[in-house]
Order: sequence, then C-alpha cells, then structure tokens
Amino acid sequence: MATVGFLHVAAAHVQAARRLLAEHAPGIVDVHVVDRTLLEPTADIRVRLAARVGELICRDVDAVVCTWPSLLGDVVRVARERGVAAVGVEELAAAATRGVPALSR
Repeated sequence: MATVGFLHVAAAHVQAARRLLAEHAPGIVDVHVVDRTLLEPTADIRVRLAARVGELICRDVDAVVCTWPSLLGDVVRVARERGVAAVGVEELAAAATRGVPALSR
C-alpha cells in the first residue's frame, strides 16, 4: 500500500489532508510532520526543510506533499534528490478532482 508524507506548517492542515485522501484516495496511508518554525526566515531554512523531508522519507513514504506554497520549491528539490516524488497540495487536489495521478518521480 502506498504511503504519502505531508509536510505542514500548521496542525490544522493535518485533518484537511486526511479528508482529501479519504475522499480521493481511500486506502492510502498518510504520515504527517508539522513544523511551524519553517515559516521563520532564517539562514538555515534549507537545512531545516531537508531535515523535515528526511523525517518523512525515513518513515518510508512513497511521496511527499507540501502544504505551504512558499516552501514547495525547496521541498520538491530535496525530495527528488532523494528519489521521492513531491508535489504541492494544490497540485494534488487538482489532480485528484480530475482523476489523474499527481505524484511521479
């Protein structure tokens, strides 16, 4: 069974992600990492993002979904460097409503 890892900056996004999966991809296993500090502009943001994406990858996810658009570029880069697909939640939701897969490596 496929596992999708979600990277959030707010705990409130967890339930929304679970609803999206339940509606459009029942049976998919979901794991979540929430880190509000990713919104703080610091010099080590890429290091912190890589650590959080690494946490998800260590939990054997097949793909990573970023729920905060301004972080998406770095999340996609880090995930793909590690051989894992990554998309933004908007892309995932749009693909789900069209019935097409959004996640590819």
